[in-house]
Amino acid sequence: MFAPAYPVLSAFTVRTGFDLCLGALAFPVGSEILMTALTIPEMVNIVKHHGLVAIPLDIEGSTMAPEMATIESAITERTRAIVVAHLFGTRVPMGPVIELAKKRGILVIEDCAQAFTGPDYTGHPGTDVAMFSFGSIKTMTALGGALLRVKDAELLRKMRMIQRIHPAQTRKQFAGIVLTHVMLKLFTLPLLFGMFYRGCRLFGADFESVIAKVRGLDEEDWLKEIQWQCSYPLLALLTHRLRTFSAARLKQRVSAAEEFAKTLPWKISYPGDHAEFHSFWIFPILVEARERFMEELHRRGFDGTAAGSALAVIEPPPGRENREPEKTRELYRKLLYLPVYPKVPARERQRLSKEIAQISKDAPHLHVTDARRVYSALAGTIETPRSAAEIRKAVHRAQRDGVPVCMMGTGHNLGGHAFVNGAMVLDMRQFNRVLALDKERKRITVESGITWDNVQEAVSPAGLALKAMQSDNIFTVGGSLAANAHGRDTRFPTLAESVLGFRILLADGSVKSVTREENPDLFRNAIGGYGLFGVLLDVDLELVEDCVYEQSSTVIPLHGLVDYFEKEVRANSLTELFLARPSISPGCLLEDTIVTLWRKTDRTRKGVFQLDHERHVARDRFLFGLSRRYQWGKALRWHAEKFMAGGASQTTIVSRNNAMRPPVSGVKMLEHDSTKDADVIQEFFIPIPRFMTFMEGMRRLLVEDGTNLLGVTLRYVKANDETALSYAPREDAFAVILYFNELCSAAGRARGDELIRRLNRLALQCRGTFYLTYVRDLDRDSLKQAYPGIDAFFQKKHAVDPENRFTSRFFEMHGKRELAKRAASRS
Repeated sequence: MFAPAYPVLSAFTVRTGFDLCLGALAFPVGSEILMTALTIPEMVNIVKHHGLVAIPLDIEGSTMAPEMATIESAITERTRAIVVAHLFGTRVPMGPVIELAKKRGILVIEDCAQAFTGPDYTGHPGTDVAMFSFGSIKTMTALGGALLRVKDAELLRKMRMIQRIHPAQTRKQFAGIVLTHVMLKLFTLPLLFGMFYRGCRLFGADFESVIAKVRGLDEEDWLKEIQWQCSYPLLALLTHRLRTFSAARLKQRVSAAEEFAKTLPWKISYPGDHAEFHSFWIFPILVEARERFMEELHRRGFDGTAAGSALAVIEPPPGRENREPEKTRELYRKLLYLPVYPKVPARERQRLSKEIAQISKDAPHLHVTDARRVYSALAGTIETPRSAAEIRKAVHRAQRDGVPVCMMGTGHNLGGHAFVNGAMVLDMRQFNRVLALDKERKRITVESGITWDNVQEAVSPAGLALKAMQSDNIFTVGGSLAANAHGRDTRFPTLAESVLGFRILLADGSVKSVTREENPDLFRNAIGGYGLFGVLLDVDLELVEDCVYEQSSTVIPLHGLVDYFEKEVRANSLTELFLARPSISPGCLLEDTIVTLWRKTDRTRKGVFQLDHERHVARDRFLFGLSRRYQWGKALRWHAEKFMAGGASQTTIVSRNNAMRPPVSGVKMLEHDSTKDADVIQEFFIPIPRFMTFMEGMRRLLVEDGTNLLGVTLRYVKANDETALSYAPREDAFAVILYFNELCSAAGRARGDELIRRLNRLALQCRGTFYLTYVRDLDRDSLKQAYPGIDAFFQKKHAVDPENRFTSRFFEMHGKRELAKRAASRS
């Protein structure tokens, strides 16, 4: 049935067969195996397991084959074998490869896991070992199993001897595989796929991770998973499938793929589009920002995936950096797999083609905007790195191609700090692991793309809490540090106070360790530096005990807040967290305020340390929506908030962690999706002695403008000049956070801009500052008055990043202009 003229070995998987082959060959430790640079990671792991070294062979995207010159230049005296993978259904011309290998005494292994086309091709006659897979997503699936055509009988005998010690797969285990396969097949139907994708989003599950788990692509103990013998049902199914193989079905698949390829827009190509042979096992396309392109397809109900066949690029070993597979890496970062096969109805394939063309034309996947839709840009590409190595390679590619780099977290940075047109945008949200938690020393090390919510989930079981945290926990650590955000804690208001150190990747590719003692200039400028100095990698944060607070609220006249704060907060060592929310009701606008305090207590309750979540979202969003649309809605919401706050005698027992997350900090209630208007934020830092002067002036400006005010929040910020762009460098201040609704029309934005300019001038008149995180278009004089060190900041940035690789709209407007002026004055 299969390669009758050759000895054949049945194995549990191709990986199993490869493991058996290398075990039987018993090459000397340190021997080199040349391998097609794109493969599944386990193949490289197997090579390493046998004490061998995998050397990647770069491939051409148009043919999916390595050039002969690439192979020849990779051969050394340590080379023992070459593994050529036929990828995606293409077939590498093996004649020249075998001719070269035989001249150099090298074993040739064909990895045909993705290239089975029936009995017409069972490997090149000169190949030593040809490996074929029949896994759940292969051309002729038997839900598992592999066949290896082995040229040398003695090698086959040794492989079988090793195989006999492997345990046999049970019937029950095989039945579980059958069930998983049925589930995967159901998810390929566009309607069910769309429902599944939306369900993952609803429950906060990462779609790609779920798919990988269902497919069994994320097994950690990979060796244990492959060292099995096939069960009888598996072998029986494989035999049946070989006997009933339909070449006609394969022809239909090829025909469907070729027809689909003809409809692709000219900007989009597919791997192997110039290959001599292509059976289209799967159909990937090459697109920029593949994860975001994938999301666009998901919204349209199609099973586009970046996980695909679990391939990865082989890293060159130390000392062989000259074997860097740059072409393969460029191809891999663009791979997006599509459901193009005959079982997908023709009308759905046609619709898929039209959707791809529309996405390619409109480029919504490259359109980046902040959370309030104030500023937007069209990125050149958007990378989603998952490791420091991927970040380094992305920055290197940007340097090579001469493109600027911008960073993005959750997109709440509203001052134009996030992006410029044509840039490479690093979406950091998948760079999100907890690297270490030291309970005794009260510190945690995290990757910068992690959210504060996930950090809290990591530290809470250890009885710990963050020393300082942004007031809401939805933001990324890196984004918050880039803005040196602040929270409710009156002792440690700014995030800089909780940072023990961090590592930063600079534009030249070097990585610097930064603390207050080591590279102090980088500490001072990178925190609150809006991503202009480099990419924050991992961050060491200081922790404290997760204590218990009594939370209480009271309503007082706003003009009495300063005295109240001195008495109840500064003079009371038990009060650690503070927040105030002045009235937005038209009848008493900014006259009264709800003040909420959190005081340490010995009281407790059952489950006090269990992390809470946001509740009553529908109620709060309804009230917030009324206040957005109607004046009477603002009055109603104010009265409701006063009622829900209770009085000073009404207290709630809450842990420190829960005091810094929903439901204490409502997030979902603020969500507002409208094309006509947007809710925007501005923030000002006013020295406490001039606080009421500012508030009275702000009230006057809001009334004159007719601003659709949605909320005002007050927090305390202690004077701190540790960072270069400190917003409260000289005096203790109240942070005044203004939340209002504006129309998205040109006239609406212009009106908002004018209001903000007037508020900025008012803050400066009160010897205060405005928050650069939210600032809109700004004149140079106001910027220098608020931040006298801005020029020195830009000069430090230029010294670290002389090509200004890391940039933003804000830097393009202010930093580059100032640097250009200085350069001109020196010439």
